[in-house]
Amino acid sequence: MRIAWDRRELLLKVVYYGPPRAGKTTNLEQLQQMIAPEHRSDLISLNTYGDRTLFFDLLQVSLSQVGGLTPRVSVYTVPGQPRYRRVREIVLRGADGVIYVADSAPERLGENVRLWHQMHQQLRRMHQEVPILIQVNKRDLPNALPTSSITRALDPHGRYPVVEAQAKHGIGVKESFMQILMMILTGETV
Repeated sequence: MRIAWDRRELLLKVVYYGPPRAGKTTNLEQLQQMIAPEHRSDLISLNTYGDRTLFFDLLQVSLSQVGGLTPRVSVYTVPGQPRYRRVREIVLRGADGVIYVADSAPERLGENVRLWHQMHQQLRRMHQEVPILIQVNKRDLPNALPTSSITRALDPHGRYPVVEAQAKHGIGVKESFMQILMMILTGETV
């Protein structure tokens, strides 16, 4: 979190992290639709052939004043593909909070866990202690794993808050975003 005193702005960075196709970009697309145009930027995406996120997606959001400062939130996603591990680390650097987007499909559990551990390794290596929220996405899949199975695999001690989501329908998107912002602004970490 930084303060731009000349503009009276509180600058925040939120990163959506998780496996490929878990719904990170969908979260940003839905968030953009939910926020009035005068309070957000256009969504900037750098995609590969086939519309997979290559480097990141970026959405800028302005919020109501807090303590005389206007919060400006830069919201990023990271590419989930294995070959972009270094890019994930670069985007994660300087984050004030992370929303970990887990995929509810049973066949994605291993990848959810692998990326979860990788995220924690990267944060430790950068000496970053930030609020983390787990968003269990794709709850509408007919064969979705129980949320408790996913969160137990990621967070066996139950330390991180969890929000269930169906990002493609906008369910859980705003709740996840607002909760991570509150965690950042109140200094809540695990």
